[in-house]
Amino acid sequence: MKTGKWWLMISVGMLALLASLQVCNAQKPDSEEFTSDYILVAGSSAAEEAPAPIAEKSVVMEDMKDTDLSAGCGGDDCCDSCESCCRPKWRFWGEFLYLRPRDAEVTYAVPFDGPVVPPDDVPIQVGRVAMLDPDYSPGFRVGFAYDITPCSSLGASYTQLDSSTSDSISVDAPLVLRSMTIHPSTLEASADWLSAQATHDIDYKLADIDFRRIIACDCCYSLNYLIGARFGHLEQRFDSMFTEIGTETINTDITFDGAGIRLGLEGERRAPCSGWLIYGKSSANFVAGEFSGRYFQGSSTDPQIVDTNWKAGRIVSILELELGVGWSSCSGCFRVTGGYAVNAWKNVVKTSDFISSVQQNDFNDLNGTMTLDGLVARVEMRY
Repeated sequence: MKTGKWWLMISVGMLALLASLQVCNAQKPDSEEFTSDYILVAGSSAAEEAPAPIAEKSVVMEDMKDTDLSAGCGGDDCCDSCESCCRPKWRFWGEFLYLRPRDAEVTYAVPFDGPVVPPDDVPIQVGRVAMLDPDYSPGFRVGFAYDITPCSSLGASYTQLDSSTSDSISVDAPLVLRSMTIHPSTLEASADWLSAQATHDIDYKLADIDFRRIIACDCCYSLNYLIGARFGHLEQRFDSMFTEIGTETINTDITFDGAGIRLGLEGERRAPCSGWLIYGKSSANFVAGEFSGRYFQGSSTDPQIVDTNWKAGRIVSILELELGVGWSSCSGCFRVTGGYAVNAWKNVVKTSDFISSVQQNDFNDLNGTMTLDGLVARVEMRY
């Protein structure tokens, strides 16, 4: 159970990170202001203090109450140092993902009309091609971060997406269905069917630990870089059943587990005095791990016709890009953002490619690219 060990280690690591950040959270000084009986006289030095009557102090505080401390954003009064833009705080967020895997379709059957022997002949297709093409599916991401210095933070997040697609097809004689996933050496004249059904699941789980630091910022924009680690799990399951008098089943299961490094850039531009913002995120992840695959074929008369396993190491590159808009409260403690995300998983073993490799008995250069795209919505609280 390698997957269970991976996620146990990740969970322990996140708990240790959270505990270490809590220990490092220094006691903040008292934030009470204007408790002294003295105020600075305009134009005097810090050493020249003059007592102020209580009435006068009340007038000063009343005037400051209506003053927008963030005014001047983009002007001469805009904060000009990193320290004044990023105050230490905890951040917690949750994201709703609505993504669609692409370049991951599996063709499992085709209806045809014509001679059924010899089986190596290309059939004359009639009707739609029975295919499993994943649609948009919901997922989520949760995470936290803590600003360990005024300009840098350490955080962790967990992402999960479960995608499932199903399809079925049936024909009436004289049409028949030819399986596109069956092992060709087991194909005979009688190995054609009148109905078929199949499912294809694509699931992934990601855990990230990131260090972020501000490159440049002022009151209206910020640009960060990140460096960290990613732990990833990807699973693709395919199940199909063909029926006429008897039944034939073809199943595959492909899994990947790995870990590696990640690098990225994040930036946002805030509109003065409105809370609205635009943002962009990009990252490149290089995850080293191992793919393992199994192909199984059986029937109602022969429970095990084909049963083969394959395993090989890969470095999977995961490229991510997200652009969107958002809104932040005046205090910055509450943020809502939404955007469009595109991900590309390169050097992966896909279900369709694995089935073809079994059918051709050629497992060399088994790699491909799977992409995902869709919408992302995020709610963030800062303390």
